[in-house]
Amino acid sequence: MSFIRATGEGEGGEFDASEITDISLAEQVGAALNDHYPNHPWVISVQGGSLVLRHLSIAGAVAMATGDAGFSSLLPRNKLGTPKEVAQTAVRFGGELLEAFSLKRGAWHGEEATVPPDLIREVRNRRRVLQ
Repeated sequence: MSFIRATGEGEGGEFDASEITDISLAEQVGAALNDHYPNHPWVISVQGGSLVLRHLSIAGAVAMATGDAGFSSLLPRNKLGTPKEVAQTAVRFGGELLEAFSLKRGAWHGEEATVPPDLIREVRNRRRVLQ
């Protein structure tokens, strides 16, 4: 896992204290996910102080099945507790996400995710409503 961001949002590109905390938390969550589910293509980012978890294989499968890119999960930071509790929540959620898409918990060996039919219907219905 790697976390790359060239500049902070402070003047001159410096990172402010909250950005440093967010980066540290994202790194902790990424390490916990990699410890429990090795080799899975997790991407953890921070948006507005919340963590965004994405599994690249699942996101790709959802995009192929529905035509909608950007499938990810939002974990609101202010509702998750301490950094240790956030990591535990992310690991639990990550395992549930893997199982929902027919991937085994544990090491990943490149298996393809299976998108649940209910999710495909939901995305298509939402698209119709928005049109």
